[in-house]
Amino acid sequence: NGHIASVTLESGEVVTGDLFIDCSGFKGLLIGETMESPFEDWTKWLPCDRAMAVPCARSDDFTPYTRSTAREAGWQWRIPLQHRTGNGYVYSSAFISDDEAARTLMDNLDGEALADPRPIRFKAGRRTASWTGNCVAIGLASGFLEPLESTSIYLVQIAINNLVQLWPRKAMDPVLIKEFNRLVDTEYDRVRDFLILHYHANTRDDAELWRYTREMSVPDSLQDKIDRFRHRGDIPFYRSGLFAPPSWVSVMLGQGLKPEGHDRLTERLKLEDVQQRLETLRRKISDRVDAMPTHAQFVRDYCGVKEAA
Repeated sequence: NGHIASVTLESGEVVTGDLFIDCSGFKGLLIGETMESPFEDWTKWLPCDRAMAVPCARSDDFTPYTRSTAREAGWQWRIPLQHRTGNGYVYSSAFISDDEAARTLMDNLDGEALADPRPIRFKAGRRTASWTGNCVAIGLASGFLEPLESTSIYLVQIAINNLVQLWPRKAMDPVLIKEFNRLVDTEYDRVRDFLILHYHANTRDDAELWRYTREMSVPDSLQDKIDRFRHRGDIPFYRSGLFAPPSWVSVMLGQGLKPEGHDRLTERLKLEDVQQRLETLRRKISDRVDAMPTHAQFVRDYCGVKEAA
Protein backbone atom coordinates (compact mmCIF):
# COMPACT_ATOMS: atom_id res chain seq x y z
CA ASN A 1 0.00 0.00 0.00
CA GLY A 2 3.00 2.30 -0.24
CA HIS A 3 3.43 2.58 3.54
CA ILE A 4 6.63 2.07 5.51
CA ALA A 5 6.74 -1.40 7.07
CA SER A 6 10.07 -1.07 8.89
CA VAL A 7 13.25 0.95 9.24
CA THR A 8 16.66 -0.73 9.25
CA LEU A 9 19.21 1.04 11.45
CA GLU A 10 22.95 1.25 10.75
CA SER A 11 23.44 -1.41 13.43
CA GLY A 12 21.31 -3.79 11.40
CA GLU A 13 18.40 -3.65 13.84
CA VAL A 14 15.00 -3.66 12.14
CA VAL A 15 12.33 -1.43 13.70
CA THR A 16 8.75 -2.14 12.69
CA GLY A 17 5.78 0.11 13.38
CA ASP A 18 2.41 1.44 12.29
CA LEU A 19 3.37 5.14 12.22
CA PHE A 20 6.82 6.63 11.59
CA ILE A 21 7.82 10.18 12.51
CA ASP A 22 10.62 11.61 10.39
CA CYS A 23 12.95 13.81 12.45
CA SER A 24 15.97 13.34 10.16
CA GLY A 25 16.40 17.05 9.49
CA PHE A 26 17.07 18.51 6.06
CA LYS A 27 17.75 15.01 4.66
CA GLY A 28 14.12 13.94 5.06
CA LEU A 29 15.17 10.30 4.89
CA LEU A 30 11.66 8.93 5.26
CA ILE A 31 9.33 11.70 4.04
CA GLY A 32 11.53 12.67 1.07
CA GLU A 33 13.74 9.78 0.03
CA THR A 34 11.25 7.02 0.86
CA MET A 35 7.74 8.52 0.61
CA GLU A 36 8.83 11.01 -2.09
CA SER A 37 6.79 13.91 -0.73
CA PRO A 38 7.89 16.88 -2.92
CA PHE A 39 9.67 19.88 -1.41
CA GLU A 40 8.20 23.26 -2.35
CA ASP A 41 11.15 25.64 -2.83
CA TRP A 42 10.54 29.26 -1.69
CA THR A 43 13.98 30.63 -2.58
CA LYS A 44 12.44 33.06 -5.08
CA TRP A 45 10.77 34.85 -2.14
CA LEU A 46 13.32 34.13 0.61
CA PRO A 47 16.67 34.11 -1.21
CA CYS A 48 18.87 33.84 1.88
CA ASP A 49 20.21 30.28 1.79
CA ARG A 50 23.33 30.32 3.95
CA ALA A 51 24.64 31.55 7.28
CA MET A 52 27.96 32.04 9.03
CA ALA A 53 27.91 31.70 12.82
CA VAL A 54 30.60 32.62 15.35
CA PRO A 55 30.71 33.36 19.10
CA CYS A 56 32.66 36.29 20.49
CA ALA A 57 33.63 37.61 23.90
CA ARG A 58 30.76 39.38 25.64
CA SER A 59 30.86 43.16 25.64
CA ASP A 60 29.43 45.52 28.25
CA ASP A 61 26.36 46.01 26.04
CA PHE A 62 24.31 43.23 27.67
CA THR A 63 20.99 43.98 25.99
CA PRO A 64 17.75 42.07 26.79
CA TYR A 65 17.04 41.41 23.11
CA THR A 66 18.49 40.02 19.91
CA ARG A 67 19.73 42.66 17.48
CA SER A 68 19.22 42.12 13.74
CA THR A 69 21.24 44.41 11.47
CA ALA A 70 20.72 44.60 7.70
CA ARG A 71 23.83 43.90 5.62
CA GLU A 72 24.52 44.07 1.90
CA ALA A 73 23.37 40.52 1.15
CA GLY A 74 21.27 39.66 4.19
CA TRP A 75 21.29 40.42 7.89
CA GLN A 76 23.44 39.85 10.97
CA TRP A 77 22.23 38.62 14.35
CA ARG A 78 23.69 39.45 17.75
CA ILE A 79 22.48 37.44 20.78
CA PRO A 80 24.06 38.44 24.13
CA LEU A 81 24.52 35.56 26.59
CA GLN A 82 26.04 35.52 30.07
CA HIS A 83 29.56 34.44 29.06
CA ARG A 84 29.66 35.16 25.35
CA THR A 85 27.75 36.75 22.48
CA GLY A 86 26.31 34.68 19.64
CA ASN A 87 26.70 36.19 16.17
CA GLY A 88 25.75 35.18 12.68
CA TYR A 89 25.29 36.47 9.15
CA VAL A 90 22.33 35.11 7.19
CA TYR A 91 22.89 35.80 3.50
CA SER A 92 22.09 34.86 -0.07
CA SER A 93 24.84 33.03 -1.95
CA ALA A 94 23.47 34.61 -5.14
CA PHE A 95 24.63 38.04 -3.98
CA ILE A 96 27.80 37.42 -1.93
CA SER A 97 30.53 34.78 -1.67
CA ASP A 98 31.09 32.68 1.44
CA ASP A 99 34.51 34.26 2.02
CA GLU A 100 33.13 37.78 1.75
CA ALA A 101 30.25 36.92 4.08
CA ALA A 102 32.72 35.56 6.65
CA ARG A 103 34.82 38.73 6.44
CA THR A 104 31.75 40.92 6.84
CA LEU A 105 30.71 38.99 9.94
CA MET A 106 34.17 39.05 11.54
CA ASP A 107 34.55 42.78 10.83
CA ASN A 108 31.32 43.55 12.68
CA LEU A 109 31.82 41.76 16.01
CA ASP A 110 31.86 43.77 19.24
CA GLY A 111 34.27 41.39 20.97
CA GLU A 112 37.14 39.00 20.28
CA ALA A 113 36.10 36.02 18.16
CA LEU A 114 36.14 32.77 20.15
CA ALA A 115 36.12 30.43 17.12
CA ASP A 116 36.26 30.38 13.34
CA PRO A 117 33.04 31.14 11.44
CA ARG A 118 30.90 28.02 10.99
CA PRO A 119 29.04 27.76 7.65
CA ILE A 120 25.41 26.59 7.51
CA ARG A 121 23.43 25.86 4.35
CA PHE A 122 19.66 25.67 4.04
CA LYS A 123 16.77 26.15 1.66
CA ALA A 124 13.49 27.91 2.46
CA GLY A 125 10.37 25.88 1.79
CA ARG A 126 8.20 23.01 3.00
CA ARG A 127 6.92 19.60 2.00
CA THR A 128 3.74 19.63 -0.05
CA ALA A 129 2.46 16.94 2.34
CA SER A 130 4.20 16.62 5.71
CA TRP A 131 2.03 13.59 6.45
CA THR A 132 2.25 11.06 3.62
CA GLY A 133 1.04 7.50 4.06
CA ASN A 134 2.10 6.42 7.54
CA CYS A 135 4.99 8.89 7.77
CA VAL A 136 4.78 12.28 9.51
CA ALA A 137 7.61 14.79 9.07
CA ILE A 138 8.37 17.05 12.03
CA GLY A 139 10.86 19.91 12.14
CA LEU A 140 13.45 20.36 9.40
CA ALA A 141 12.25 17.23 7.61
CA SER A 142 8.93 19.05 7.15
CA GLY A 143 10.28 22.44 6.12
CA PHE A 144 12.51 25.36 7.03
CA LEU A 145 12.24 29.13 7.15
CA GLU A 146 15.25 31.33 7.78
CA PRO A 147 15.80 32.43 11.42
CA LEU A 148 14.80 36.08 11.03
CA GLU A 149 11.93 35.57 13.49
CA SER A 150 13.22 32.39 15.19
CA THR A 151 10.17 30.31 14.27
CA SER A 152 11.62 26.79 14.05
CA ILE A 153 10.77 25.70 17.60
CA TYR A 154 7.23 27.04 17.23
CA LEU A 155 6.70 25.10 14.00
CA VAL A 156 7.95 21.91 15.67
CA GLN A 157 5.65 22.41 18.66
CA ILE A 158 2.55 23.22 16.62
CA ALA A 159 3.12 20.16 14.42
CA ILE A 160 3.40 17.94 17.50
CA ASN A 161 0.22 19.46 18.95
CA ASN A 162 -1.65 18.85 15.70
CA LEU A 163 -0.42 15.26 15.51
CA VAL A 164 -1.53 14.55 19.08
CA GLN A 165 -4.97 16.03 18.42
CA LEU A 166 -5.34 14.07 15.16
CA TRP A 167 -3.71 10.84 16.34
CA PRO A 168 -4.98 8.01 14.14
CA ARG A 169 -6.22 4.55 14.93
CA LYS A 170 -4.12 1.70 13.59
CA ALA A 171 -5.35 2.35 10.06
CA MET A 172 -4.31 5.68 8.53
CA ASP A 173 -7.34 7.96 8.19
CA PRO A 174 -7.18 10.11 5.01
CA VAL A 175 -9.50 12.69 6.62
CA LEU A 176 -7.10 13.20 9.54
CA ILE A 177 -4.09 13.25 7.22
CA LYS A 178 -5.69 15.93 5.04
CA GLU A 179 -6.53 18.09 8.07
CA PHE A 180 -3.03 17.74 9.53
CA ASN A 181 -1.45 18.82 6.25
CA ARG A 182 -3.85 21.75 5.96
CA LEU A 183 -2.96 22.97 9.45
CA VAL A 184 0.79 22.56 8.92
CA ASP A 185 0.69 24.22 5.50
CA THR A 186 -1.25 27.17 6.92
CA GLU A 187 1.30 27.71 9.69
CA TYR A 188 4.25 27.60 7.30
CA ASP A 189 2.56 29.85 4.75
CA ARG A 190 1.69 32.54 7.30
CA VAL A 191 5.18 32.58 8.77
CA ARG A 192 6.60 32.65 5.22
CA ASP A 193 4.50 35.70 4.35
CA PHE A 194 5.56 37.51 7.53
CA LEU A 195 9.24 36.94 6.74
CA ILE A 196 8.84 37.99 3.11
CA LEU A 197 7.23 41.25 4.27
CA HIS A 198 10.47 42.30 6.02
CA TYR A 199 12.33 42.06 2.71
CA HIS A 200 9.66 43.15 0.24
CA ALA A 201 8.72 46.35 2.08
CA ASN A 202 12.31 47.61 2.33
CA THR A 203 13.32 51.01 0.93
CA ARG A 204 17.04 50.34 0.49
CA ASP A 205 18.61 51.01 -2.89
CA ASP A 206 22.27 50.30 -2.12
CA ALA A 207 22.49 46.56 -2.81
CA GLU A 208 21.16 44.01 -5.29
CA LEU A 209 19.49 41.76 -2.71
CA TRP A 210 17.34 44.56 -1.37
CA ARG A 211 16.40 45.80 -4.84
CA TYR A 212 15.46 42.27 -5.89
CA THR A 213 13.26 41.56 -2.87
CA ARG A 214 11.54 44.94 -3.12
CA GLU A 215 10.67 44.49 -6.81
CA MET A 216 9.77 40.77 -6.75
CA SER A 217 6.21 39.45 -6.93
CA VAL A 218 4.98 38.04 -3.62
CA PRO A 219 2.41 35.34 -2.76
CA ASP A 220 -1.20 36.42 -3.26
CA SER A 221 -1.87 35.84 0.44
CA LEU A 222 0.74 38.44 1.37
CA GLN A 223 -0.24 40.89 -1.36
CA ASP A 224 -3.83 40.78 -0.09
CA LYS A 225 -2.63 41.72 3.42
CA ILE A 226 -0.53 44.59 2.07
CA ASP A 227 -3.39 45.91 -0.08
CA ARG A 228 -5.85 45.68 2.80
CA PHE A 229 -3.49 47.52 5.15
CA ARG A 230 -2.81 50.25 2.61
CA HIS A 231 -6.53 50.64 2.00
CA ARG A 232 -7.55 51.32 5.61
CA GLY A 233 -4.89 50.13 8.04
CA ASP A 234 -6.61 46.79 8.58
CA ILE A 235 -4.98 43.42 9.30
CA PRO A 236 -7.03 40.19 9.26
CA PHE A 237 -7.21 38.36 12.58
CA TYR A 238 -6.73 34.60 12.76
CA ARG A 239 -7.49 32.48 15.81
CA SER A 240 -4.33 30.47 15.22
CA GLY A 241 -0.86 31.42 14.08
CA LEU A 242 2.29 32.85 15.60
CA PHE A 243 2.04 36.48 14.47
CA ALA A 244 -0.97 38.50 15.62
CA PRO A 245 -2.08 41.80 14.00
CA PRO A 246 0.19 43.98 16.23
CA SER A 247 3.24 42.18 14.83
CA TRP A 248 2.11 42.77 11.25
CA VAL A 249 1.33 46.43 11.96
CA SER A 250 4.75 46.94 13.57
CA VAL A 251 6.60 45.65 10.51
CA MET A 252 4.41 47.45 7.99
CA LEU A 253 4.66 50.81 9.72
CA GLY A 254 8.33 50.26 10.50
CA GLN A 255 9.07 49.56 6.83
CA GLY A 256 7.21 52.67 5.71
CA LEU A 257 3.85 51.23 4.61
CA LYS A 258 1.24 53.85 5.49
CA PRO A 259 -2.54 53.36 5.27
CA GLU A 260 -4.37 55.61 2.83
CA GLY A 261 -7.63 55.35 4.78
CA HIS A 262 -9.00 54.07 8.06
CA ASP A 263 -11.78 52.02 9.63
CA ARG A 264 -14.85 54.25 9.91
CA LEU A 265 -15.54 52.88 13.39
CA THR A 266 -12.50 54.78 14.65
CA GLU A 267 -14.36 58.03 13.97
CA ARG A 268 -16.48 57.30 17.03
CA LEU A 269 -13.40 57.79 19.19
CA LYS A 270 -12.25 61.22 20.31
CA LEU A 271 -8.61 61.84 19.43
CA GLU A 272 -8.07 63.60 22.76
CA ASP A 273 -9.30 60.54 24.67
CA VAL A 274 -7.00 58.23 22.73
CA GLN A 275 -4.02 60.50 23.33
CA GLN A 276 -4.81 60.69 27.03
CA ARG A 277 -5.09 56.91 27.37
CA LEU A 278 -1.81 56.38 25.57
CA GLU A 279 -0.08 58.97 27.74
CA THR A 280 -1.43 57.33 30.89
CA LEU A 281 -0.22 53.95 29.67
CA ARG A 282 3.20 55.35 28.76
CA ARG A 283 3.57 56.94 32.19
CA LYS A 284 2.58 53.75 34.04
CA ILE A 285 5.06 51.71 32.02
CA SER A 286 7.81 54.26 32.58
CA ASP A 287 7.20 54.37 36.33
CA ARG A 288 7.27 50.59 36.53
CA VAL A 289 10.47 50.34 34.50
CA ASP A 290 12.19 52.93 36.71
CA ALA A 291 11.52 50.73 39.74
CA MET A 292 12.87 47.56 38.12
CA PRO A 293 16.46 46.28 38.02
CA THR A 294 18.30 46.35 34.72
CA HIS A 295 18.39 43.22 32.60
CA ALA A 296 22.00 42.57 33.58
CA GLN A 297 21.20 42.96 37.29
CA PHE A 298 18.22 40.58 37.09
CA VAL A 299 20.19 37.90 35.25
CA ARG A 300 23.07 38.18 37.72
CA ASP A 301 20.82 38.01 40.81
CA TYR A 302 18.31 35.35 39.74
CA CYS A 303 19.79 33.14 37.04
CA GLY A 304 23.48 33.85 36.93
CA VAL A 305 25.75 31.02 35.81
CA LYS A 306 28.31 30.14 38.46
CA GLU A 307 31.93 30.01 37.41
CA ALA A 308 33.52 26.56 37.43
CA ALA A 309 35.84 25.95 40.38
